[in-house]
Order: sequence, then C-alpha cells, then structure tokens
Amino acid sequence: IEGHTSNVNSVVWSLDGTRLFTASDDHSIRFWDSETGEAIGVPWTGHTSLVNSLSLSPDGTKLASGSSDNTVRFWVDLTPQPHLTISAHESHVCGIAYFPDGGRLVTCSEDETVRIWDLENGEQEGMAMQHAGWDGWFLGLAVTRDGKRILSGDSDKVLRVWDVETHQAIAEWGGHEGTIHCIVVFSPDGTKLASGHDDEMIRVFDVENGDLILGPIEGHTHNVNSVVWSLDGSKLFTASTDKSIRQWDSETGQAIGDPWTGHTDYVNTLSLSPDGTKLASGSRDKAVRFWGPDSGDPIGEPLQHGSSVWVVTFSPSDGTKLASGHDDKMIRVFDVESGDLILGPIQGHTGYVYSVIWSLDGSRLFTASWDRSIRLWHSETGEAIGDPWMGHADFIHSLSLSPDGKKLASASRDKTVRFWDTEEMKEDGQTKHTIETVPGDVNSICFSPDGTKLASGHDDKMIRVFDVESGDLILGPIEGHTDNVNSVVWSLDGSRLFTASWDHSIRSWDSETGETI
Repeated sequence: IEGHTSNVNSVVWSLDGTRLFTASDDHSIRFWDSETGEAIGVPWTGHTSLVNSLSLSPDGTKLASGSSDNTVRFWVDLTPQPHLTISAHESHVCGIAYFPDGGRLVTCSEDETVRIWDLENGEQEGMAMQHAGWDGWFLGLAVTRDGKRILSGDSDKVLRVWDVETHQAIAEWGGHEGTIHCIVVFSPDGTKLASGHDDEMIRVFDVENGDLILGPIEGHTHNVNSVVWSLDGSKLFTASTDKSIRQWDSETGQAIGDPWTGHTDYVNTLSLSPDGTKLASGSRDKAVRFWGPDSGDPIGEPLQHGSSVWVVTFSPSDGTKLASGHDDKMIRVFDVESGDLILGPIQGHTGYVYSVIWSLDGSRLFTASWDRSIRLWHSETGEAIGDPWMGHADFIHSLSLSPDGKKLASASRDKTVRFWDTEEMKEDGQTKHTIETVPGDVNSICFSPDGTKLASGHDDKMIRVFDVESGDLILGPIEGHTDNVNSVVWSLDGSRLFTASWDHSIRSWDSETGETI
C-alpha cells in the first residue's frame, strides 16, 4: 500500500481488524481499509515532525500519536482533527502506550524520561521517571495487563521495569549486546516478553523474574526493528533493516521458512490483525504491505498513489473533492468519499507543485510551482486556461485568494508578494502590483476577511501586514517567533492573527497593534 512519502514508523489495527492506522516520517497519520488497501479520507496532519509511535485506546475510539515535535496528539472517534495536544517532553517522543483502563497514557522520550498522563485533563501524573546518573534515552514502552508495571527499552541495552505507584525502577534486565529497538508487551498468556536489537538478535525473557529464556536468536543481517507474537504465542514475527521479515518458533528459536522479501528498504514496523489472518508491515520504501502469517505470501499489491504530496485542499462548496500538488510536477483531484482519482494527473508545470487553491465557485484551480509560475486550470476537465503567469524570480511558496475571489496573492522565495487580478487575467495574467519585502523568504500569505489586508510570514521570523490596494506595509515587522514563520491565518472577524513557526509554537496577535495575545 503506497501513500506515505517517507518512512512508515508505526502500524496499528482497529479492534475489528477492518482498518489500519499508519504513522510516518512525512509528519502524517493515514487510515486504510485493510481489505482493499484503499486510503480512507485524507492524511491526518498536525504534527510538525516525524510521527514515531501510535497507540489505540482499549475501547478503540481514540488514537494517540507520539512525534519528534515533542508532542502527543489524541484523535477522537477516528476523525482527522486532533482532540488534544500535550507538549509531553523536551525531546522526541519515541514510544507511547495506553493503560488498560484507557484513562492514562505513558510516554517515553530521548529526554531520558518516562511520563504518565491523565487523559481527563492532559496533566502529568506524578513525577517523571528517570534513572539517576544515566546518560541515554528510551526507545520503547509497554504496560502490564494489570496496569501496575511499565517496561522500557533503553539505548543502554537494558530493559527496565517501573512501578506505576512509586514511579521508581524496580528491576533491570541487562545482558544485551545491542541497543533495544523495540519491545512487545507480552506473549498472549502474559508470561514472556520479546525484544529486538541492533546486534541483529531477538531475545525472549521471563516477565516474572527477568531471566533470558530464549536467544539470542540469530538470523537477520541488520538491526531488528519490530517484533510481534502470533495470537497463540507459538511464533514470533520480526522486521529488520535488512529489508526482510522473518518467522520464528517461539519455543525453540528456530527460523520457520525463508525470509519474507518484497520491501526495497528498511522494514520499520509490524502489526498483526486482531483475527491473526494478516500481518502488516511498514517500510522506508513508503509502502505498507500485507502478508499471510502462515505462508508468508504477500496479500494483494501495493497501491500506487503518485509521488510525494506537497499540498492538499478541499473543494470550496461541498468538500467532496480534494486537489493535491506533487513533486512529480502534477496536480491530482480525488473523490473524498471513495479516494478514487477522478482527475489527472494534470501536467503542465516543470517543477514541484507547491500550492493549490480552488476558485470560489469550484470551477477552477490555481496552482503555483517551483518553476516560478502560476497556472489556471478547469477543475472538471483539467485543461489549462491560458499561458503560465510569470513574474516571480524564484520558486513560489504560497497562494491566497481574496474573499471576493477577484484577487490572487502569491508569495515567493524571491522575497516578494505579487497581486494578480483574477478577472482580468484569465488568459495570460498581469500583475496588479508587487510588494518588495525585506530579507527573508515569504513562506505564507493570507487575505484578511474583508480583503483589504494581506498578512505574510517570513524566514526572518517576522510577520508583516500590507494594504492590498497600495501594497504599503501597514503593520510590522511583528517580532516574537524565534524561527521561520510558516503559516499565517486571520480570525473570522479580522481582529487577530494566528501564526505557526519552526520554533514549535503557535502565537496569537492583535491585528491592529501587532501586540501578542
């Protein structure tokens, strides 16, 4: 199954086995039909960095995601809008796991801590769990079935057991030659724990006393990234950086059959369907594949959905269509309900398509590209309307349409914002006027609700507001962010501005004074 544009780091099944959730280095979470491999809806976005881990609540209604943006996000009733965001750690969130009661979540991070969160209020429960005098980081987590113990896998090659009541480490299991990359909570009967390592080995421990009871199991030729038990506990499935999946007898440690091949890059994660009939794998080759866990035979073919996606936007009136711009220089339009490609690929640009917006009536599409041009298209036929609109001297980051649909603004790496009259330039396009901004690429632009002002976010960490008619700077530079400003949005009444930045923050501003709110 193809759709992500970078490494697939985590795969989780829905409780009924009909759907899959996947998380990727492309900052998104995706939702798939496990029978057809079709994408369900659009990518879930919100994280600003790699999404490393997913965990489904015990009742199956909530999905938690942990990211290298240091946050955990919660998605309720499986909708693509995060319900709650917790700034959980001071570094990458590497692992997350729900408690059996569903009311708490445990997280671990490269900031060397394990933390428990109360999901009623989003507050941390008690102190952070940290090993005194330790210089390492946590890579994986598990919670015991009774919710009284947490198990962690560490970069120092040790499994630790933490008491949930006291937040203290009560046991350490060492003896590993390689960093622990993953841990699986238990065998189905809860008596064993399996771990995968970068010394290419798999190990199985007795949960009660911590003794190594099987392994090291040898067979992979590179890091072991994921380990999964069969439903009856008789087998283990493992995934590796060597691009293969292997199956093992959990009593003897003997390999069952040959390695399963098909992925063309690292296999990062595995997940077994609730009925045990399918094994899903996620890889750095941007694909999700299904396998028959008994035979190791691939189930179905990976689906091709085009190349890396830079931008997606819903049709304006009914939201039934989704337009996307890609790094293969194409534009595509999808049916939102079915996920089918209904128009395209539309060809015309000679560089990445970085911005796509609809006309107000949904009859046209405006697109901007790294080829420095803006193009206009019929949204029903995909036919180009007129010639490319030229004027920018470098690639174009962003487009914004005025509320009345009569003006189009474009922001470019050439440090300018240009205004175009959409009614007068249906064929060849003529710039209404150009704003020469100060140093700092223009990353994002947005018209005010009344269409008289344009706000812009820049690489120089500033926000600026311009008069649309004259092009004059009327507010700013507004200072406050400590890194590139990548997104700017007005409140509905025009009294405030919201901005997002690479400094990991969102800020609110008074649009008349520029004061932070």
